[in-house]
Amino acid sequence: MKKDIKKYFYFKFPDKSIFGFKILNCFHSSLSAYLIFISVLFVNPFFGCSFKQVVFGSFFNIVANLSFLILIINLLLKRKELNKKEFIFLNTPLFIFLPISILYVIGNIVNLISLIF
Repeated sequence: MKKDIKKYFYFKFPDKSIFGFKILNCFHSSLSAYLIFISVLFVNPFFGCSFKQVVFGSFFNIVANLSFLILIINLLLKRKELNKKEFIFLNTPLFIFLPISILYVIGNIVNLISLIF
């Protein structure tokens, strides 16, 4: 019975993206997420106070944090490529920053909407 259920609900994820590029493995996805995390931390203080700079800063934060979330989803899907200890050691800081990133996306969308309207 269980084999029949697994057969119907089995979904194989593609090896290539919609643009034809190879999808990152777990380790590369983690490294890319760390690069985006570091770039967001270091670039955010340089957004200015004028209207255009605040709007484009909000767009940057939305795109960067959504990219971070997509990379987290990808590394969760590819987690079997690393053993359990390496996976936990490598990705614990990313999982700690995950709810903060979701709040940043929501906050920047609200900020962008309040600035435009």
